Amino acid sequence: MLQLTLSLILFTATSLFYLSNRHQRLLSKPINKSWRKLTFVLFVIAIPLALYAFSNAAAVFFIILMIMLALIIIPLVSLIKRKEVK
Repeated sequence: MLQLTLSLILFTATSLFYLSNRHQRLLSKPINKSWRKLTFVLFVIAIPLALYAFSNAAAVFFIILMIMLALIIIPLVSLIKRKEVK
């Protein structure tokens, strides 16, 4: 259950970070930059949770894996969304 919570926190943080970027393509306008503060708070919360759930090396690997996975999936969702609109 802790791994699922950790995954959701990391995916939410990465999504908010991506959506606050001016180069994002998912929304017509990027969200306000003040959301990035919440992103960093979520990342800081995720680090001790990951260290509690996994060993040190596995926690680092899991955090990096989830961030990379989210940064790959979110832009692909924007491509799928565009195809549905056309």
